[in-house]
Amino acid sequence: MTEYAIADVGSNTIVLITYEIRDSRPVQNIYRSTPVHLIDYVRDGVMSKEGIQKAAEVLRSYYAEAKARNIKYCWADITEPCRIENANELVSALQETGFEVFPLSGYEEAYYDYRGACLSWPELNDGIAFDVGGGSTELISFRNGECVDAVSFHLGCVRLAHLPLDTEACETEIRKMQAMYPSLDTKVKTLVGIGGTVRAAALAASAIYGTKNIVKTEQFKELFEKIRNKDPRFTEVFLKTVDPGRQPVFLSGLHMILEIARIMEAEEILISATGIREGFLLETIRKQQAD
Repeated sequence: MTEYAIADVGSNTIVLITYEIRDSRPVQNIYRSTPVHLIDYVRDGVMSKEGIQKAAEVLRSYYAEAKARNIKYCWADITEPCRIENANELVSALQETGFEVFPLSGYEEAYYDYRGACLSWPELNDGIAFDVGGGSTELISFRNGECVDAVSFHLGCVRLAHLPLDTEACETEIRKMQAMYPSLDTKVKTLVGIGGTVRAAALAASAIYGTKNIVKTEQFKELFEKIRNKDPRFTEVFLKTVDPGRQPVFLSGLHMILEIARIMEAEEILISATGIREGFLLETIRKQQAD
């Protein structure tokens, strides 16, 4: 059976996942995650040579692992880190690692998020989904099982970690997107949460409340407040369940999630186990077959 290696180059981490396709669904074999914090190497829209080198080093190690497994298809998507002035320099360096590199636009990132999430929640026809990443946040509206709008704005948990925890920047950006894309200006009881930030929050919530793939907004709110105020029980759970590389940006990411839920008056969040990587994989296979 054909195996695929997908490297996801994000603002906070670079992830490698190898997949096989079974019954038209991606099935994960190997998962690796390396915290690189590429966003910290960007100044005035330019990524430093050190940042580019770090990203290339990680991809070279991932490519060696993929080749050791005799994987033919090695594809790397670059999300927010490629939206810089010297993007060509970054892409060129990453292509030299052996991966075929795909720089994604904000729309593509959000759309692939949605395609991936449909694998976890195929019965959902109408609603709003989100993905709070390291450098950006994606919002997706969908109707009758089809994507209506898929947008990305440059404010994720890493950027937010440099701002006050109660910053109004989240609300400002969300409402700006709603003004530009009316399909996002709606009230929903249920949101779909995609990506590592919401999955990390859901894991912590599970340890406290026994939740699984559905978390009440009020539970996330209490989790945020208790960890922020250093409640001993919640702090212990936070340290045990959240990856150390994500801990410094955890509360800032959860703040964005809560602002999305508050503005859209959502009572609960469905946690998607799948997202951009699976969506990117399926769409790239589809395009290859079409060619």
